[in-house]
Amino acid sequence: MKIKIPKKFVNHLLNLYQDLGLDYDDAKQELGDLINFMNSLPKEIYLYRIIQLDGLNTLDTKKLGIHYSYDKKNLIDSHYIKNFSYSNKKQTVIVTVKVSKKQIDIIETLSNNILYPNEKEITLIDEGHGVTIIDVEEL
Repeated sequence: MKIKIPKKFVNHLLNLYQDLGLDYDDAKQELGDLINFMNSLPKEIYLYRIIQLDGLNTLDTKKLGIHYSYDKKNLIDSHYIKNFSYSNKKQTVIVTVKVSKKQIDIIETLSNNILYPNEKEITLIDEGHGVTIIDVEEL
């Protein structure tokens, strides 16, 4: 599945780069690289999400959320210690899911990767409904 982005969204994404200080040509190159990356994703992809719980039985498997990472190690290294290790929740888990490429919100994923390039984020449509849970591991 090759992604196609309507011109109005291309302009929006290029403007995000330019707001960060890139000139038009560099913005166009960076956006092209991101689109190529998205096109290179397989039809099914494994993603990871860190969730805080009051207990494992409180995990809402129907609404896991929309923000995931395709890089488990990066997610743990950049988010777990910084954002979750001082929480009042009783349990922190990392959920591994398998999703279809069709479940990816392409425009939001591109936008988030432009604004937060180190997060390696994939944003899903429809609250993440329809993901297949592969694993739930306590951190």
